[in-house]
Amino acid sequence: MVKKILNIFSFIVVFLFILAVYGWMVNQIGKGSKKFGVLTEPIKFMYSFPDLFEESVEEAKSLPPTFLKTPSNFKPINQLKKDLIVLATCTKTADERSIVLMNLKNDSILKEWTVDNPWGETGRIVNPLIHPDGSLIYNYYYWAKPGLTKLDSNGKVIWQNQELVVHHGMNVNHEGDIWACTIRKGKSGGVYALGGERVFYNDYKITKYDHETGEILFDKSITKILKENNLVNYLFKSTITEEPIHLNDVQPALKTSPFYQEDDVFISLRNINLIMHYRPANNKLIDLIEGPFAHQHDVDILNDSVLVLFNNNTYKTYEGMKINMAKKIKDKSELEDAGAHFSNIVSYNLSSKSFSFIGNSVFAKNRIHTVNEGLMEFIEPKTYFVEEQNSGVLWVIKDEKVLYKNVLKSQHVGFHHLPNWTRIIQYGDKDFR
Repeated sequence: MVKKILNIFSFIVVFLFILAVYGWMVNQIGKGSKKFGVLTEPIKFMYSFPDLFEESVEEAKSLPPTFLKTPSNFKPINQLKKDLIVLATCTKTADERSIVLMNLKNDSILKEWTVDNPWGETGRIVNPLIHPDGSLIYNYYYWAKPGLTKLDSNGKVIWQNQELVVHHGMNVNHEGDIWACTIRKGKSGGVYALGGERVFYNDYKITKYDHETGEILFDKSITKILKENNLVNYLFKSTITEEPIHLNDVQPALKTSPFYQEDDVFISLRNINLIMHYRPANNKLIDLIEGPFAHQHDVDILNDSVLVLFNNNTYKTYEGMKINMAKKIKDKSELEDAGAHFSNIVSYNLSSKSFSFIGNSVFAKNRIHTVNEGLMEFIEPKTYFVEEQNSGVLWVIKDEKVLYKNVLKSQHVGFHHLPNWTRIIQYGDKDFR
């Protein structure tokens, strides 16, 4: 017993001595009086750690929504055998945004453009374009200025067009001209009379820009297309009165096939769950595509007879409707389980007018789901890229197997960048520009 007490007393004496020495060393380092070789930096880190931790906590609290918290258990996957070059955008500082050409295979930055951000912490550059000559076209999502801007390969402004607000997806046609989703400045632009009352809503437009001059070559309101084809009732299919249309992609055909003509466009209208096949050349609505998809984004032409679209598989008010109705039902056997649902890719055959699903099992297994935005790009017949926008996770999937899963790492530890419709530029030797 006495020996045990002596051991404890000895330990306390030694501990207090070490603490006193440590305190003296901290005091000397803090005043700049002495240095202690290799121990100096570790000691400085130890006594400054509480301040650093507090600063990092405060920084995390003040980060804008263009940064997302990276889950502590996040495990990236990278089994890419080929270079995957993408064009992505991110927040550099509060007043600047970066557009980066990067290789996801090794996370290397190949080129970076820095542009001013006049729109505060929520300013986002979405889905920029890069031409084969290295020129870049970008816009600020839902902001009127600078509208659509083209830079040369050195970052010098070639032209700007501020007539309309550009948003969501942009795509080039066979001549390099740009098809964009647009809206009038100040939004609104649509009105109808219902039951003796006037209802104002946000109308959208599809707009074609000359890539050399920025001049508007074609401009058409979605409401006008509906009205000219006696389809205005489609506005009432949405439960969102002020936003019944919500255009999010306009995809031009790059050639003529038995089912579409060169420069036909396929238009994605999220809030009415509709894909339009429209021919600007003669102002003809070719087809309306409705089916097993909800609040879709990013329609693409896969081949001469097949379309693919990113099916968010959700509804707009999802976040506000997480109500546990089961609490109101005493007998749980009365509940009908409609199953678990995630996003997926829907394929539509223009010849047979039939639908099929791509990625159901891998999307469900990995719980891939995004309420807003989201896109996919087929980079090989059975290999496709997915941007799960809400979580910020980027995927490459082949034959239902995940080849790549990662986020766009940011300058803030524990956080990654919110992706903004990342564009595939090259996969291996295949160029997508």
